[in-house]
Amino acid sequence: MVVNFSSLPSELTMNFKTPRYFLVAMLLFAGTVAQDLVAQTYYVATNGNNARTRAQAQNRNTPYRSIQTALNRAPSGSTIVVLDGTYWGHFNFVRSNVTLKSERREGAFIVGSIFANDLSFIRIDGFEISNRRPDAPRSKGIGVNRCHNIVVRDCRVHDCRGGGIAIDQSDQILCEWNVVYRNAFWDPDQHSGISIYQPQRRTTDRSGYDIIVRNNTSFSNENKVNNVLFGRPTDGNGIVVDDTQNLTAPTGDNQLYSGSILVENNLCFNNGGQGVHCYQSENVTIRNNTLYRNMRSFDFGGEVSVVRGNNVLVYNNILCANNNRDAALKFEGGFVWFNFNLIHNGLTPGVNNGRNTIFSPPAFDPNGFFDLRSNSPAVDAGLTQSGRFGLDVDGKFRSSGDGIDIGAKEFAF
Repeated sequence: MVVNFSSLPSELTMNFKTPRYFLVAMLLFAGTVAQDLVAQTYYVATNGNNARTRAQAQNRNTPYRSIQTALNRAPSGSTIVVLDGTYWGHFNFVRSNVTLKSERREGAFIVGSIFANDLSFIRIDGFEISNRRPDAPRSKGIGVNRCHNIVVRDCRVHDCRGGGIAIDQSDQILCEWNVVYRNAFWDPDQHSGISIYQPQRRTTDRSGYDIIVRNNTSFSNENKVNNVLFGRPTDGNGIVVDDTQNLTAPTGDNQLYSGSILVENNLCFNNGGQGVHCYQSENVTIRNNTLYRNMRSFDFGGEVSVVRGNNVLVYNNILCANNNRDAALKFEGGFVWFNFNLIHNGLTPGVNNGRNTIFSPPAFDPNGFFDLRSNSPAVDAGLTQSGRFGLDVDGKFRSSGDGIDIGAKEFAF
């Protein structure tokens, strides 16, 4: 499949949506949804009035005007529903256990950002966010710092001067079904589409994987200015798991994050950096991602790269490299397991590829969008493992044939 990247971003900006199979996925999280049903709900609309009382703002016909006003006044346990319209500003959560959601998926457009610092049980759901307009301050689209039990779901984050979705020094994270593109162009701090940076234990909660990044689409994120320490760009990745060893000053506490991280079912393409980059991190699983022609800004790395990592599993991924770029990289570090990947058009320096590695074009359907043809070598060729998420990046059920497919998309028989 040949993708015309010159037209692709604008086309996706208008038409590409996260799948409406999402209703099925939501049913898998009925417990989270049920929390909304018993909480107080406050409304925000562009024709609202911030002078209204909290009782009035619980009526959809008498909403607040400002998202920040709602965040300031809604008590813990509340859901804030934002009606369609454009909202300017940088909006900060001020208390824990609050859900902020767009009434209609991507109907509420924020020109600015959403931030949460030193809080817990925060959910951000369904917004479109951008801030690269000339009159908008430079910022990440969604920033979460020193928090735990956070959900960022079903958002479209694009054209942000900083990174797209950045989660720092946090714990117990679910980041899923987001579409993230054209971020991090001009920020010298070198951000990416989706980043998990220096996770740190914030709670004793344990439930399988502690941090999950799944079913996201991340493309055309890139650093167009150099990292001053290296004289070139270093990030602009589709997804990055960065420094779980917490060695980097000034925020690193030199304590290895003891939790486990899963990067699963993501589609990353045309990014300036790696498709998925695991840097100085441990206990990470990278599986069933489709990573296509990333690495546009520099040549050290791969579609997937593990640098100074340990206890990292990389399997069931489609890795299609640009010309003169590597498909995978392992550099320094400890135990890293590569197997059951499909690799096309690139070398794999430092990688000990397992015997189930496939070296072949993936045979994408020319009439689809990274969809597999029925005769693709990726079909039914993956390692079937327990505990996997039941839906692919399009919301189709996994294992529709004799086994699980390699890559982010399952071929539907």
